[in-house]
Amino acid sequence: MYFGRDQNPLKPSQLNPLIIVASISGLLIGLWILGRRTFAFRLFRMSSSANQPTLKTGRYFFCSDLKKPKRLDFICYRALTPATGPTLFTHRICGLPGDIIEIRAGKLYINKQDADHDLSLMHVYKMQVKDISGVVYDETLSYTLPPYPDTVYAPLDDEYVRVKALPFIRYVLPPGLRDEAIFKVYRKNWNQDHFGPLKVPAGKFFVLGDNRGNSMDSRYQGMIDQSKYAGTVLWK
Repeated sequence: MYFGRDQNPLKPSQLNPLIIVASISGLLIGLWILGRRTFAFRLFRMSSSANQPTLKTGRYFFCSDLKKPKRLDFICYRALTPATGPTLFTHRICGLPGDIIEIRAGKLYINKQDADHDLSLMHVYKMQVKDISGVVYDETLSYTLPPYPDTVYAPLDDEYVRVKALPFIRYVLPPGLRDEAIFKVYRKNWNQDHFGPLKVPAGKFFVLGDNRGNSMDSRYQGMIDQSKYAGTVLWK
């Protein structure tokens, strides 16, 4: 049996890459364990179209409760809805305590200032069937209104419509047309395109999805209690 020196000892230069790999692996494992036990650092997958085009369906993103959320940040929060039961939602904070929120003709105003001009959003567009050949849209979210089968309503990326110079008109609900789901929460004759004004109370967030025509956000489920906050989206 041989107890002599190793015939091929590792040199310091060879050890350095191994130490680096081991350190990185240990750090990632530690972050994964920490993330599983807390909301300090967690990886999620976007399961709905509520935040398109910014957070596309199926996209992965990181979330942490170590970062204090700011206005217009995306956050994750716990919610309970009849349709989904307990679940984790992701939306953009559009109202902090004390903010005045209003949506006029489909455009968001925060404290009377246009808050949509720097955001990438989706809205519902009115399209003629003869013009939609080659147009990319989610047919599962499109609809027609009888008796006009030649007109299709579908959410589209505003930038996509602009760049392609598509001959579509953004569809905006008229003021005073009551959305029963919104009325149930706020007892006001509001709809998704004409909403407010209202003041965000202490301890609450007002959240919206970037896909304004297809998002179960604060317009429909009410303002979010800050105790339900789970984390801020760090990377998307």
